[in-house]
Amino acid sequence: MKRIFQILIFIFLFASILQSKPKNTFSKSALTTNIQSEETYPFKPSDGVLVDAFPDTNSFLNKVFAIDDNGFAEFPMVGKVQVSKMTKIELIDFIKDTYKNYLRYPNVYVKPVVRISLLGGFTKPGLYYVDLNSSLWDVVYDAGGTVSEDGIYDMEWDRNNDTKSDDIAPLFEKGISLRAMGFKSGDQIWTPSPNAHTIWDTIGNIMPILTFATTVAVIYNSYQRDSIYLSR
Repeated sequence: MKRIFQILIFIFLFASILQSKPKNTFSKSALTTNIQSEETYPFKPSDGVLVDAFPDTNSFLNKVFAIDDNGFAEFPMVGKVQVSKMTKIELIDFIKDTYKNYLRYPNVYVKPVVRISLLGGFTKPGLYYVDLNSSLWDVVYDAGGTVSEDGIYDMEWDRNNDTKSDDIAPLFEKGISLRAMGFKSGDQIWTPSPNAHTIWDTIGNIMPILTFATTVAVIYNSYQRDSIYLSR
């Protein structure tokens, strides 16, 4: 009887300890909700969606479809579709079902992309849709590299007219992905152009004209003065 009583006391104390143990209010699923959401719905407003009907290189679907501020992308013949609430699989199934009479092959690939502007001294400056998993090296390569040899070290990263970083050359050399760097649609990469027209170029262009005009004015004044002197 005494033995049974001791066992009951032990069970009671053990249960009390378990009840008093603080509970972990942050579950693993709660901590990864945002990550799962990003993976589940990868197509974000103001970004783009790349569609590739490989190996049909001539398909009218092989392009980037811009996503507006409300998450809609406009597809041929069907109009606007809210891709921001679609998974990759859902979008692929939608494209296959909608354009089944126009697809020569059953292969459809989709990928989210972001808009980045490369301005200034790049060989092919302009607006590019790029994969966030690609590196800054890949983006500069698509733009044909920089015109100046030192252009890589003068690159500047801007967002909404504010400079995010004026020294991104180390990130360029390490090959860090745009996602890890924190790039978003609308960001700009700028590097000085060696052919940029400065105020000194303007002055250099107008100096010959000013010199010629000054020379003409001096000759005319001298002629007028001599004419007045001789007429006396």
